[in-house]
Amino acid sequence: MAEKIQALYQSYGELEGVSIECQKELIAIGITNKCARAEIFLQGAQVTGYQRHGEAPILFLSKDCQFKQGSPLRGGIPICWPWFGDLNKNNPELKGQFSSSFCEAAPAHGFVRDIDWDVKNIRIVDDKETLVTLKCDVPLDNAFGWPFSACLVYEVSVGETLKAALSVKNSGDNNFIFSAALHSYFKVDSIINTKITSLNKVFYINALKGWSKCQQHDDVVFNQEVDRIYLFPSSDHGSSGHSIDLKDTRRSLNIESGGSASAIVWNPWIEKSKRLTQFSDDEYKKMVCIETANVADDMVMLAPNQEHVLSVKIS
Repeated sequence: MAEKIQALYQSYGELEGVSIECQKELIAIGITNKCARAEIFLQGAQVTGYQRHGEAPILFLSKDCQFKQGSPLRGGIPICWPWFGDLNKNNPELKGQFSSSFCEAAPAHGFVRDIDWDVKNIRIVDDKETLVTLKCDVPLDNAFGWPFSACLVYEVSVGETLKAALSVKNSGDNNFIFSAALHSYFKVDSIINTKITSLNKVFYINALKGWSKCQQHDDVVFNQEVDRIYLFPSSDHGSSGHSIDLKDTRRSLNIESGGSASAIVWNPWIEKSKRLTQFSDDEYKKMVCIETANVADDMVMLAPNQEHVLSVKIS
């Protein structure tokens, strides 16, 4: 770890507003410019903080995070890839790429959130925007059991808005299918005073009611556990996208997604919070997840040399 930190300092340590530090077992890059400050961990390329100057933090990060290698942090924007949630509950075509024994043992949300990504570049665009680019090459026959070759590049723009784009390129010789999510945790002042105002009439899959298909009516409000996959019409992944508005008593946020025709809305509420790792029993009151995604039938198939970009802009 010391050698990696030293190498990062040699490459980027003199850039204004850029800091590199060790938080227990993990390396973090700090970004500060005239508009905002942010924090990005090499493990999982995980953005854990974003705050415009003079405003409250936009992203939620649990106070119980342990900052241990191989243990994703609870909060920020974890990257879920090449499957979302329980692999057994993904689309049969995606599951069919693996043996049944692998599906049973596969970690939730894939494996790229558990490993360190490489820093490809840190660039100061101007005094109001900083770009951080990280890269993860997934080789054939790797220890995680993913039998394909892929190159993942993640670009994070810190400025008046927070923008993140995950590019996945098939660098092998065979087609493959994946699902993914930018698993964004948003900080709210009170979950009971929080609502999502832009999903009226959108169909969703309710994970808490036998994965049944339902339709949203009016705003999404929170008075119990919510675990839903919202499905948006799309002609193709390249042009698809959607916009979701989040409001609490303090502010309104817009979450604009690209390369996506699905989104997850989640709050664990009381009982599930007690079972979650790196999460206090009462923290469900201060967070909600709105996740930019390619899940369910919105999964992506890539032929050799094809590329897909999943992106989110938070403003």
